Amino acid sequence: MIERVEKELNSLATRLSIEVGEMNEKYTEIGSSNNLDLEDERQQLVALTLTRNYVRGRLASNRTASSGFGNAGTGFFIGIEPARDVMEWKRKNVLSKYNGDSSQALKDELIAEVSLTEGGAYEKTQVKNGEWDTRVIPQLPASAMEVGEGHWIVPVDPVKSWASGDTNKNYGKPLPKEEFKLRAHFIGMKEDGDMQLWSVQLKNEQAKNFSVETFRWTTIYGLFNEERNAIYGIRNKTLSSMNYLDVLDEEDPRWIDVSDESMEDILAEHMAEYVADMIELDSYHDLISQQQGLRLVVTDGIVTSMNLTPNERSGNRVIWAEPVDANYGFDEDDIPESTPIWVPSHIDINFGVGSDVIIIGRTNQTQKKDEDGMPIDGEYNPVTINLYGVYARSATGVVVEEEAEGESMEFW
Repeated sequence: MIERVEKELNSLATRLSIEVGEMNEKYTEIGSSNNLDLEDERQQLVALTLTRNYVRGRLASNRTASSGFGNAGTGFFIGIEPARDVMEWKRKNVLSKYNGDSSQALKDELIAEVSLTEGGAYEKTQVKNGEWDTRVIPQLPASAMEVGEGHWIVPVDPVKSWASGDTNKNYGKPLPKEEFKLRAHFIGMKEDGDMQLWSVQLKNEQAKNFSVETFRWTTIYGLFNEERNAIYGIRNKTLSSMNYLDVLDEEDPRWIDVSDESMEDILAEHMAEYVADMIELDSYHDLISQQQGLRLVVTDGIVTSMNLTPNERSGNRVIWAEPVDANYGFDEDDIPESTPIWVPSHIDINFGVGSDVIIIGRTNQTQKKDEDGMPIDGEYNPVTINLYGVYARSATGVVVEEEAEGESMEFW
């Protein structure tokens, strides 16, 4: 072993508070597992670089575990909803109410009006606690929407206090121009806890930058709220804490042995209330649409065709699937239609036609329209699924990029 490597291994052992011999053994193990020749000086340095990465992971894990803020957990994501700008809907809603009755929108404390005075100042008018408040402000908020020349409206926070009784410090203040939120569904356990279904909540940059594979064991760090079955993201911690178990060293404190665990069995155990046969999606949709809380569906089927060319407007792709035990008759009316499954851009499809898949998502149903585009009372199109996650029991065939024939989307 060259002197440079020997000295740094001694230093790394000190950083981890372990014996030098143990550090040398880890270095040798890392070199061997990566097929490096530790007699060669160049490859000794390569092994040292990989050993540094191992030490960084150990130190990062120790810092996270000792921070006292949040909890570590282990599990796998089963579904990820697209990140959404929740302010986009609020802005459209406020603008619609203002256009319908500007005075009422002010009285309901939904907006503030801002006008440019002859002197070039911004004069703001709003209602707070039932009282009119007019003052000059130094600049327009980022969320201001122009409704006329020299005239703007600003959506404001109308909530005075939270359900807990705490005062909302942002009451009457401008809402942000955008606020991204993402919800993901995670089955796992926090340290020393039991396996369960969690809803992972992320905001803004965390939501926009979230990228993780579904159905792959991973670590996570966040605020676990067992009353709400939720995990809240911690800025600068949650995203950086995620590591797939299959790339962690077995001596890493975050690593656990999951070789005997069946994801499908775990899914069935913790998602039983959301399981529905694909052939019964219409009735399941009617039932779950009337319930509060999560409106998920877990179903399975065989992929019959796919069109993975993204839609220009939504970015969605589509695959079609049908029940494994679909019963085909001899008459045309006996042949069931395959179910369309809308695939958002953040979900990778690495299987082809004929694959046996488990689908996690949300059911959706639209109303039929007449030739003039008007909704037809009481008539609905077949139920479709917005995909959040997919698990291929058996991946077969080749991924098809072009539009498949034989599947009609005329109802859309």
